[in-house]
Amino acid sequence: MQISRREFLRQSAIAAAAASLSAFVARANQQEKVRVGVIGTGAQGQNLLRQLLSMPSAEVVAVCDIYLPHRLRAQELTKFQAEGYSDYRALLDRKDIDAVVIATPLHLHAPMTIDALQAGKHVFCEKAIAYSLDEARQMAQVAQRTGKILQIGHQRHYNETYHQAYRLIQEGAIGRITHVRVLWHRNSSWRRPVPDPRLERLLNWRLYKDYSHGLLTELASHQLDVVNWFLGAYPLSVVGYGGIDYWKDGREVYDNVELIFNYPNGVRVVYTSITSNAHDGYGEWFFGDQGTIVLTNETSGLLFRERTAGKLAWEDEANTVQVDGRRAVVIEPTPTRRAPQRGEAIGQHAQRNAYYAELEHFLHCVRTGETPKCTAADATPALACVLGAKRAIETGTTYHFRPEEFQVA
Repeated sequence: MQISRREFLRQSAIAAAAASLSAFVARANQQEKVRVGVIGTGAQGQNLLRQLLSMPSAEVVAVCDIYLPHRLRAQELTKFQAEGYSDYRALLDRKDIDAVVIATPLHLHAPMTIDALQAGKHVFCEKAIAYSLDEARQMAQVAQRTGKILQIGHQRHYNETYHQAYRLIQEGAIGRITHVRVLWHRNSSWRRPVPDPRLERLLNWRLYKDYSHGLLTELASHQLDVVNWFLGAYPLSVVGYGGIDYWKDGREVYDNVELIFNYPNGVRVVYTSITSNAHDGYGEWFFGDQGTIVLTNETSGLLFRERTAGKLAWEDEANTVQVDGRRAVVIEPTPTRRAPQRGEAIGQHAQRNAYYAELEHFLHCVRTGETPKCTAADATPALACVLGAKRAIETGTTYHFRPEEFQVA
């Protein structure tokens, strides 16, 4: 079929306009990508890097680590499209980087974060927020002064299972909480292999006081952050025990800790972390006078109702299981108010792991200026909790918290 010259020109104009629009959209999409540098590319840094590489909204352009094998592995993950640095300050000098992800040893969180903020970068920094409360406050102050996003990596704030459990608590599903049991148990030395003795402190930094507070900051801070969030309160005091009792291998931090926190309204929180037995794994148990919520993995939890408690309005519709002869409602990620029905589909956004979700929201906050779910102000109380517990263990006395310890201002 022949077409007139006028029709040909019209269709050509439409095609040209469409092509121009497509090019504009492609450029716009490219501009929407946040250009990211990753500082610290050990095990956790590589985990976060993999999440970023799977996100349409991120472009990883630089990686940094002083340990060459970690740096090369990170570059390999990016198919060598990201430039590698041994000095993080050289990475921060790049004007084309919008944001950085910091996954370095704890004692470096504050200086690197402050340098990055002052260099005009938005920052995602792994937990615990800092080595000391003074450092945490400095990080918060610099973020406020520079107007840059500072998000801390307590990823449970982005875990839909935890949000569902929190909603159930707020709705009274377990009544008044009186006790909380929290634990993280492993049967391993926590020590990583070292190819050269000179690299011992570099690779096993978690085991040495100059770089970390051990189990308290690396594990307990995660879970005490959840306790503070769910209770909507901070502890009044803590007593504790700890020691280097099993792994006689030159480490300087405790290989086991046992803590009892006293919260307002008579709530007791018992925390244990051990490295000589993994039987109970890890989890959080919230005990109320009407029921118990048990969170022992990243994707689901259980709600047990007391036998004397009345039936919840939606309970007959819920997905339930039998555990040791007791009926439990399965807590699953869901955007709905009630527990999900058996076989109910879960939205795709809820299936993404919490590491992906927290980084995705960080990039969103960078683009929009929104506030992250875990800011320096949100993360500092968990640090205060573990540092108070450390003091209680060291002195063999009850540590009484001061309200200002939980504040960043």
